Amino acid sequence: MGFIQNIRSRNLVPVLIIYYAAGVAGLIIPATRELFLILTPVSLLLTFILLYLFHERFDTRFWMTSAAIFLAGFLVEMAGVETGWIFGDYEYGGTLGPGPLGTPLMIGINWLMLVYCSSHIAGRFVEPLYFRAVVAAALMVVYDFALEPAAMRLDMWNWESGIVPLQNYIAWFIVAFFLNYLAGQMRFTAGKNKLATPLFFIQLVFFIVLDIWIFAGRLWAF
Repeated sequence: MGFIQNIRSRNLVPVLIIYYAAGVAGLIIPATRELFLILTPVSLLLTFILLYLFHERFDTRFWMTSAAIFLAGFLVEMAGVETGWIFGDYEYGGTLGPGPLGTPLMIGINWLMLVYCSSHIAGRFVEPLYFRAVVAAALMVVYDFALEPAAMRLDMWNWESGIVPLQNYIAWFIVAFFLNYLAGQMRFTAGKNKLATPLFFIQLVFFIVLDIWIFAGRLWAF
């Protein structure tokens, strides 16, 4: 506990900003791009662990909710890849690492981290649970909108037509709504976490910057 308290006592937001800025640079520069792609699952896992180190209330309910959100996010992605009925026709590349039936385990971690952060942000401004879940789900759709172009370029996943269907964003909102509603019911993000809000927006800016390079046609021909 002394180690965790020591971590929590520090302002790690500048460290995260530098960390993700280095990630942008590493993905833009051809000489380092392959290494940074290989390190993507490790980076995602380390970021998730850091987020949880700043959580203040660890109990059985918290861990059960974490497991439920992880499994729900992972299973809906697995079903989406297998059927094409949920998000549209897509398949995962190799960047996010291994997983059963072509669905990387890290995608469940990503859902869990995004639900945690978006639920935490919405909970600061919206009181009724239903509307809090709507706001949190909307935040996640905005995040996904920024994520998609970079994800395809970084071989996280690829859409059959190369175009993200509207179905994907509708499904993202619906799934995100139910997971955030569950998070609210279980008081998943009760207590303070001074890393949750800045982490969400740092990652959002990270993908927006990559998108700008992609749309400028410079990311892959630097």
